[in-house]
Amino acid sequence: MAELKNKKSEKIEAPLLVDGQVVSFLKAHPDFLSRFPDLLETIEIKHSSGSAVSLIERQVDILRAKNQRLEDRLERLLDAARDNEKRSDHVHKLARTLIRAPSLAAVIAGLRQCMREDFGVDEVFVGLSPTAFKRHDIDGITVIETEGKIAKAYENFFRTRLTECGPISEARAKLLFAKAENMPQSAAIVPLEKEKNLGMLALGSKDPERFQPRQGKLFLDLTAELISAAVRARI
Repeated sequence: MAELKNKKSEKIEAPLLVDGQVVSFLKAHPDFLSRFPDLLETIEIKHSSGSAVSLIERQVDILRAKNQRLEDRLERLLDAARDNEKRSDHVHKLARTLIRAPSLAAVIAGLRQCMREDFGVDEVFVGLSPTAFKRHDIDGITVIETEGKIAKAYENFFRTRLTECGPISEARAKLLFAKAENMPQSAAIVPLEKEKNLGMLALGSKDPERFQPRQGKLFLDLTAELISAAVRARI
């Protein structure tokens, strides 16, 4: 009995097919390749053409390469779609957080948490114009004085009111993220209420590649609109 159990417990390996068995199988099932057309993409069929490559082989190679490029492109599009869907979910969560915030301080706290947990942003800076906000008692909000250091360092930004993304110098990083343990290496600077000049939103990352000059800015602009609305409703 013990011997029988040992035999049953032994791993049974599938027997290897020899060429003759494969040939016999295909003869017995002539429709096999038509039922499994994907195999034709990987099977290589050589033609008797001497040392030269036949036209059929060349055409098949070209079609296979084209098919691979199309599959790669489709996979990239699917990855981008999945990333956008995930980002949309995060923006939706941010919107709910800001709407439900009972105070301006809670708006900033919720913003920081969402940016860190959902968007992978290490530091957040919210600066408001002194004409719109004059208080100095809310942690996370800085009043940007007209002749102050931040206004002078970002003079071009306040003049153009255009979103800026890319590497950030240590001097500028210290102006915006003075309490950061590790200074951000890249940042996105986004206007709040571009036409009314409510202020600026700065998102900083320790990753120097996180924010790039040519990256899409749709989600940054949407985030800025949500924050602008939340702040404006509470000042």
